[in-house]
Amino acid sequence: MYDATSRRLFYNHLSDGGKLILDIFLQTDLTVGNALTRTWESQNDGIITLESKIVEVDFINQYTITYNRYEKWNNGQLTQTELERFPLRWYGVEEFKTILEQIGFEDIIISADYKHGSYPTNSTQTITFEAIANK
Repeated sequence: MYDATSRRLFYNHLSDGGKLILDIFLQTDLTVGNALTRTWESQNDGIITLESKIVEVDFINQYTITYNRYEKWNNGQLTQTELERFPLRWYGVEEFKTILEQIGFEDIIISADYKHGSYPTNSTQTITFEAIANK
């Protein structure tokens, strides 16, 4: 799923002193069977829909499996569909910081809702990590 080798990819692709800037979010809705549908308008009066349905939650190993169904509609007719199995792993804020440190990142700054250096206080905030590769 997401092993130590995968974690180092960010680090390995940066030069010494390179900066990683990465947003994460915390899982807040972990109800199996819960479905969410979103819709976007595309060119030529087309519509794209995305239905996401959580099918598995593993609290011990901190991951979910969601099935995403994308559909493209033109003039009320379904023209294309795609099903995606989407595994998602989550980490706590300090847990993710520790992972970055273990990989070799330094000068880690954690921000909430794009307010630089403002530590998160709410599970719905966007959490941004900035870290420098020390090679």
